[in-house]
This record gives sequence, structure tokens and C-alpha cells, in this order.
Amino acid sequence: MTTQEAREIYLNSDCSYFIMCTRHYSSYIQYRRLELTKEQENIWRNEKMQMLCAEIRKNGDYHIFERLYEIAFEFRDYERLRLLLDALKCIKLPLEPDKSIRLASIILGRKSQKVRSGMIYWAFDIKQRAIAIILMDLALELLNFPDLEDEELVKRICRERRLCKRIIAELNLNFSNRYLKHYYDF
Repeated sequence: MTTQEAREIYLNSDCSYFIMCTRHYSSYIQYRRLELTKEQENIWRNEKMQMLCAEIRKNGDYHIFERLYEIAFEFRDYERLRLLLDALKCIKLPLEPDKSIRLASIILGRKSQKVRSGMIYWAFDIKQRAIAIILMDLALELLNFPDLEDEELVKRICRERRLCKRIIAELNLNFSNRYLKHYYDF
């Protein structure tokens, strides 16, 4: 396997060894034998993030944003966070309720709150409190469906809203309770 072939496999697997191993096992074995450096993989990962950002700008698809988040999350730095924020602005809104909930869960974190996996924690942990507040506001907007009748979706929205409330309290994001009650029916 050449370095160019390794690059193609790595990019097509969204920079994930797991995806590479499950979809292209024999190529994965050859890829690992090349013993490429982390620096080279980081260059390719940045290249893939730029590709995904361009795709989001072109079509506004939130699915692509999920892929971008998974790649960028490993870095947890300001540069990649700004890249994700710019990509968030390009997503076509409004979304259907289930898609909106999924996007809000990326912002809030999909794992246990103790793990601090969401974009809000990422922003807060790198001392970007203002960005954390902006992200919380966006998450609350994404979870605002006052006339929704699907009981399962209503339960999911309520669960995510409770998570918002806990994160706001934990990180002391200085939202007014009146603001939250009035606009988001907490």
C-alpha cells in the first residue's frame, strides 16, 4: 500500500480506525503496517474536516456536521471549535424535531454528564465561556417545539431540556431563569 492509498482509505473512513477496520479490514491491516506518524494523520484529519465544512456550506446537511464533530472532538482546541461553530451556522434550519434533538445532543453531549462530552463542555473547558453560552442558547432553540404531539419526541425533548438546566447550573452560564421560563417553558 502506498501513502496515497493509505490517505484515501483514512479519509474515506472518516479518520476512524474503527470504521476502517470494519469496512476495509485487509486495507486496515496494510495501513497499520505502514506505521504512519500521528502528525501525518493529523494533517489528513484537518484536510477531511475542511472537506466536510465545504460540503456543509454547500448543502447545509446536519448529518455531515455529526461526522465533522466526531473527527474534530479529538482535538478539543479553539481552532476546531470555531470550525464547528462556523459549520453550525450553515446547517439549514428549521429541522424536523428528531433531527433537531440529535443536533442538540451533539451540543449538550451524548454521553453521561460526568464525561463532559458535548460542545458546551469543550468550549467551557478551553475557557470560552461566551461560546458555551451561545451553544446553550442554540441547544435551547433546537429543543423548542411547543406544539409537538408525538409523545416519544416530547419525552426526549424534556430529557434534553433537563440536561440543559443541569449544565447551566453546573457551569454557571448566567442565564436568567425568567428568560428560560418564558422562552423555553422549563
